[in-house]
Amino acid sequence: MYEYVSKREFKPYREEVEKIIRKAQHTMKKRYNTTFQYQLIGSANQHLVTKIKNGNRGYDFDYNLILQKSDLWNCPQKLKQQFMTAFSDAVKGTPYKAPEDSTSAITMKVVDKKNSRIIRSCDLAIIYYLDEDDADKGYMYLRNWKNGWYSFEKRRLSKNADSKLEAILEYEQGWNMIREEYLKIKNNNKDKNKKSFILYLESIHNVYNHLSQYEEEKQENQWFSNSYTQNLSLSNFFYYPSTDQNRGGSLKPLF
Repeated sequence: MYEYVSKREFKPYREEVEKIIRKAQHTMKKRYNTTFQYQLIGSANQHLVTKIKNGNRGYDFDYNLILQKSDLWNCPQKLKQQFMTAFSDAVKGTPYKAPEDSTSAITMKVVDKKNSRIIRSCDLAIIYYLDEDDADKGYMYLRNWKNGWYSFEKRRLSKNADSKLEAILEYEQGWNMIREEYLKIKNNNKDKNKKSFILYLESIHNVYNHLSQYEEEKQENQWFSNSYTQNLSLSNFFYYPSTDQNRGGSLKPLF
């Protein structure tokens, strides 16, 4: 089971990761003429950092490394190798071991070898947006197919995730609903390859749908309530005749 980590606990480790990223930024620019921005994404960006209670795995961060300039747009394998070299240099002198070339990211870990425990980890996805002015159109991420082939693959963002989040936060308990839903999804998740930021987007989608259904039911109940009130008002002008002949027949006006 997962539990939340306080902002005070994970803040220094976030700063540690971002210091490593800035070192890699400097190397990529000076050595390879490649520039990028970085962005903490998903759950950690919203301070929804979790860890397993009494488990052997700590918490993790997810970052997007957003490409700005490169000579290797059409050579994803070589580009990934350059990033791997830059981050291998950047982690020297830190608790992080040498980075791993994962399927959709560069993965860095702090490992307690004695107790076979991952203390914390960080996934760094190399991406570029299809339209810088409209993030909803999605982005391309650098993928390692684990067969010697690398490519940029398209990934769409959760449709209207930002607008859905804004709608949820209009409710007094909106943010708490997201926190509860995110923890529930994370505890029930069986896909080890599904990243935290995907689970976070799922929690927004689920809460938004729940609230939309609630609003629809409320409007429907209001419609029935109004209709019932109108019918009561209408019944003041009509009566059912009491004779056997007219029982179950049509309404007769009182005037």
